[in-house]
Amino acid sequence: MSKVANTENTGSKQLLQALSQSSLVAALASGAALIASHQAAAEAAPENAQINLKTLSYQDYQGSGDRIDIDAESLQVLVPIAGQWSINATAVHDAISGASPRYHSSALTDITDKRDAYSATVTRYFTQGTAALGGSYSKERDYISRNISAQGSYATPSQNTSFIFGLGYTRDDIQPNSIFLDHTEHKKVVDLALGITQVVTQNDIAQINYRHTRGTGYFSDQYKLYDSRPDTRNSDSLLLRWNHHFAGNADTLRTAYRYYRDSNDIKAHTLEFEYDMSLGDAWRVTPLLRYYSQSAANFYFDPVANDPWADADTVGAPISVVYPLYAEGGYASMDQRLSAFGALTYGLKISRQFGESWIADVKFERYEQKGSWALGSGSKGLDSFGARSLQFGLRHSF
Repeated sequence: MSKVANTENTGSKQLLQALSQSSLVAALASGAALIASHQAAAEAAPENAQINLKTLSYQDYQGSGDRIDIDAESLQVLVPIAGQWSINATAVHDAISGASPRYHSSALTDITDKRDAYSATVTRYFTQGTAALGGSYSKERDYISRNISAQGSYATPSQNTSFIFGLGYTRDDIQPNSIFLDHTEHKKVVDLALGITQVVTQNDIAQINYRHTRGTGYFSDQYKLYDSRPDTRNSDSLLLRWNHHFAGNADTLRTAYRYYRDSNDIKAHTLEFEYDMSLGDAWRVTPLLRYYSQSAANFYFDPVANDPWADADTVGAPISVVYPLYAEGGYASMDQRLSAFGALTYGLKISRQFGESWIADVKFERYEQKGSWALGSGSKGLDSFGARSLQFGLRHSF
């Protein structure tokens, strides 16, 4: 459903992005493409083809019961061409079922949907840089998304500094599927990303990425009660990363901090730690810890104990405030994802290499969210939210 695919701060979307990155700019903003190695040198063309298979099982819960289940599978194929080119293609299929609240954590509505997503990137490799062009397409019953993107990189002659820049454009079509939307709406987003990676010492590498997005169109959630949001949303984020490699045992400590702000007055902080350790020649274990905190959107309203306009179906909702704003074309939302909250994610990834061409891995993550965990003043009156995910992967090089 669009409420899953169209929300930046939901755990389900973050987990699905682990299976498929639909935009090179999004990959740049995450830093994954830049910080993977211990050098900032220009990327070399891949020598071998690769096939990656991944499956994901996701479930979130709130209060006393489970809410949403997602089962996803992905296939990724990387093919080198003539030593100077590569094609990277991904296909993802996921099925969503369960229930989602119409406001805050109340009035659950059944959800059943499927999504198919496809992406492809063509990359040209040069002595001191790369140029890439990509595109993606995904479709659900009520949501269609199309994206094109371009990315370039350049490494200095010393190979100690690398610059990355990216530009992306996304157009989404939101199909009517509720009483709050009676015609097709559209959304357009332009992404710009810039990055610098620097070798600091023989065992340390640092990175800084900046991302700016400008979006126009339909940002409301048609499945939420009296949900009306601005038709523009601009955001800026700054990502700082530091990797330290322990030469004595081949372990790597990865740290990251991200600051985000947008035109809805949401300000967010993310702090993350990963420790990638070797257990013999074939095994690797990577524990993960991440803390996230955000402030509330300027049009978000917390639950209330009593409201003179509320009835048996809207107990706890500030209807006397939200409905007049909605009816007059103002902005209002009771979507918990726009509240002020803090969240902890912890997990563990275990991988094993079989010979020279096979790698298998399993990854488990647990997510917990509470208003009281926010930096500063968190939103009150909301049930705690949690999720867990289990991912299996298999990669073959040939």
